[in-house]
Amino acid sequence: MNVLLYSTLFIAILFGGGIAQAAEGCLAAKCHADLATEAYVHGPVAAQECLFCHEETGKDHPEEKGAFKLVAQGNDLCYECHESKTEGRKHIHPALELGCTACHSPHQSPNRFQLLAAGNNLCLMCHEDKTEGMPSVHPILNDGCLNCHDPHGGPAPKMLSAEPPELCYQCHESKTEGKKHVHPPVEAGECTSCHNPHANKAPKMLPAEGEELCYSCHQSKTDKKHVHPVIQADGCLACHDAHGNSSPRMLPAEGSDLCYRCHENKAGFDVNHPPVEAGECLSCHSPHSENAEKMLLAEPPQLCYRCHESKTAGKKQVHTPVRQGLCLDCHGHHGGKKEFMLAAEPPELCYGCHERKDSSPVVHGPVGAGACLACHNVHATDNDFNLEEPGNDLCYMCHDAKARLKTMDNVHPIVEMGCTNCHNPHGGAEQYNLPARGNDVCALCHADKVTHAETAPVPHGAMKNGGCMACHDPHGTGSPRMFAVDQKEVCFQCHKKLEKQIKESPFQHKPVAERQCWLCHDPHGSDNRKILRAYFPEEFYTNFDEKNYALCFMCHNPEMLQHQRTSKLTNFRNGDKNLHFVHVNRPNKGRVCKTCHDFHGAEQPRLIKKEVPGFGKWKIPINFTKTVSGGGCVVGCHRPRGYDRVEPVKNQ
Repeated sequence: MNVLLYSTLFIAILFGGGIAQAAEGCLAAKCHADLATEAYVHGPVAAQECLFCHEETGKDHPEEKGAFKLVAQGNDLCYECHESKTEGRKHIHPALELGCTACHSPHQSPNRFQLLAAGNNLCLMCHEDKTEGMPSVHPILNDGCLNCHDPHGGPAPKMLSAEPPELCYQCHESKTEGKKHVHPPVEAGECTSCHNPHANKAPKMLPAEGEELCYSCHQSKTDKKHVHPVIQADGCLACHDAHGNSSPRMLPAEGSDLCYRCHENKAGFDVNHPPVEAGECLSCHSPHSENAEKMLLAEPPQLCYRCHESKTAGKKQVHTPVRQGLCLDCHGHHGGKKEFMLAAEPPELCYGCHERKDSSPVVHGPVGAGACLACHNVHATDNDFNLEEPGNDLCYMCHDAKARLKTMDNVHPIVEMGCTNCHNPHGGAEQYNLPARGNDVCALCHADKVTHAETAPVPHGAMKNGGCMACHDPHGTGSPRMFAVDQKEVCFQCHKKLEKQIKESPFQHKPVAERQCWLCHDPHGSDNRKILRAYFPEEFYTNFDEKNYALCFMCHNPEMLQHQRTSKLTNFRNGDKNLHFVHVNRPNKGRVCKTCHDFHGAEQPRLIKKEVPGFGKWKIPINFTKTVSGGGCVVGCHRPRGYDRVEPVKNQ
């Protein structure tokens, strides 16, 4: 204000006496003499510088109206000298929209800052009295509204210097510091949800006392038949802190620790009811009121079903005690001596009614462990024998690796009929709860195959050493015939050397190429060497007899070896001379097929071998050349020779 005054005086001196005379004339005149008589006078008025705010219009004064006008309009006139009181303020006093003169006199006032009224009375010119008739008034109001509100504008709504709760904490201690669980209105900084910042009917500017205050937000908790005595005696604050506390719901302790301040400990059993063990008394009891005695949420068994799903609804098979609603005949209220608060542990509890299932030489794991409930539901299910799942699905609950059998192709048919066709669900005579050992189990259905395998003169080595499961998976793998591996690889599990030869051979026997080894070999056993399905000579030379080539004639036409001349029975001919006949059909030294051909695979066309063993250390070489209509051989057993089906070759 002094700066403003000195500035106006400086201007008065600088511009001469004309302005000063005009000012002196205004204050000396009869109509304006009273504008500088109060205790607080606006600086320009005190300096008699009326023209600082007013300027002449050229009209005669006082004869004509409008001889003077303001040098600027509204608040802009004030801002000619005063700094803006609203710049950067988010929330502005609405009165400023009417101008500074809504609160300040532009000339004089008995109040500081030329206010139109002193203290709260200025505010009450526009605002209602917030304390009238209220017994509990905010003490800060004794010092005036401006302790909380800025008269021009502030960073918070209602021109507050800060938003609650920071505003409140300028005077009050924090109600949340160190409190883990805070009343949601307090946590949200909404102190005024309960306290009126000006005044109210109840102490601490609350709208109501005791439970009535709580019920303004919360529903009544004491409208049931049986009410918690502590509420009747001391109200909500007997347990809850209105602002916050160390435990949820602003309680001084959690769960049963709160209850045990009055009640004796219920967790002293060998096996406690899980809610009791966890200190969750409220799982069964209401802390406020309930229609059942002891504020139980319901009478048993309905009380049990509030946590536990109904054990019988819609179920086909119901355990008798459950069907009669006698939960507490087996289970204790708060705890008991055994698991689940039972009078005895399974299986002894079960064997009180059922005959024992653990007397077999080999006992199913759950049965041996007394875990009847691993398979059976003691309450109710939709399945026979109260099983948890029907059929194989029960087994898949534990044997999940076998669950893929449900959608797998080529599954063992007996599996689809049910696991218990082979396995006893409680126990059996042999491993895996089977009724017999090894192939004897398979023989229960496949007696012909097992008998054949066990009595064949030439048994399959794999069958002899590993039994049926050497090749077959008893459940299935997706491969035909339940082969343990892909059918194209099953034989190679043992025949590694042969696998290498075949896979490295560019020319393969068709059954071999298609990995159908069993077309020539009987995988269970045979009367013939190498478990061949028919006889084939082992010698290098043999006399020709159709029976000697029974194996080959399973696919090939035997007439190819019976005619010296042919134009169609074989492609191995020189003109119409049948060269197969020449090599094989001899009374004493007929060459067997394997002399030239490898039954599995070879490097040369027509499965022609590169070398023929059979003469001690010497291996007879064969170099075969194929042509369009014939071919030629360079061999160790005769001179090089050729043949052609169209133009016969003349060999020496």
